[in-house]
Amino acid sequence: MYYGLDALAHGAVAALVALLPALLLFWRITAPLAAGPRALRPFVTGCAAFGVVMAVAGTYALGFERSGFADEAMGGALIAGGAAILVAFLILLLLPRKA
Repeated sequence: MYYGLDALAHGAVAALVALLPALLLFWRITAPLAAGPRALRPFVTGCAAFGVVMAVAGTYALGFERSGFADEAMGGALIAGGAAILVAFLILLLLPRKA
């Protein structure tokens, strides 16, 4: 009866599970951008991690959810992933810079 809400929660969990590894990977990859403007490296890291998170959540939604509920799973991933990436961007923006 409430499988749509369950699919929404599944998508959000799939997005949050993929978030930390993607952030760590792209933070390491964008190390050469540290010499540029302060917000460039966190922004590029957040955008790239958001793309990976959506790809992982989409793969989960198409592979494991019922065929009619993949869009609800992606909706949950967009909401939770977007909010978490915003928080991660702000945290990365406030990290101290190395001299």
